[in-house]
Amino acid sequence: MEKLIESALTMIKPGMTVSFGGGRTVGRLIHALDASTIKVASPSEQTRKLCLELNIPVVPLEQVTKFDLAFDGCDSIDQNLNVLKSGGGIHTLERLYANLADRYVIMAPQERFAEALNPDVQLTLEVLEMAIPQVIDTVSQLGGEAEVRQSQDMAGMVRTPNGNGLVDCHFKDWSEIDSINSKLAVMAGVLGTSYFKDVVTDALLASGDNVKHIKKEDL
Repeated sequence: MEKLIESALTMIKPGMTVSFGGGRTVGRLIHALDASTIKVASPSEQTRKLCLELNIPVVPLEQVTKFDLAFDGCDSIDQNLNVLKSGGGIHTLERLYANLADRYVIMAPQERFAEALNPDVQLTLEVLEMAIPQVIDTVSQLGGEAEVRQSQDMAGMVRTPNGNGLVDCHFKDWSEIDSINSKLAVMAGVLGTSYFKDVVTDALLASGDNVKHIKKEDL
């Protein structure tokens, strides 16, 4: 079993309620899991389907008051454990689950960890369709470029599980991401952003057979 999955499994104890996000790494963790002693939940439709295939019961979010652990992935993570979760497009739902977690654990390759967030990774917003033009205009005013994410499987834009659009925002770097994110997040019609600041408590970073465990309290 790969070391990253082993490291994640050591954090899971009998009696816990645990959230599992989306992505292939989380999928491998689900496959390796003994779910008979824990309660499992997930913001990801893909992960919920996998759990059903493996006969793992999934608890709805409305029945959860607290997660002991929540595992997730990211596209970029900085030295303060702030992350961009832009690729999957379900960050609004993931944030709801993360907000209830005592420990929010990111599993990622070591190369996604750097002093600053990777400017090649966009900031993604979930936006009500009628608000998209205003959001794109505001991004331009802030010095960035924005585009509506288009579906590769069918004509039209990608829609989130909530039925909204995704707007991908590109800037030359993320030195001002706190300010940019704050201004965009409060716009009418923006439901959530893919920038998670001061949410991650743990990062499990894999490099070959080595796994580095970084804890927020040790920074």
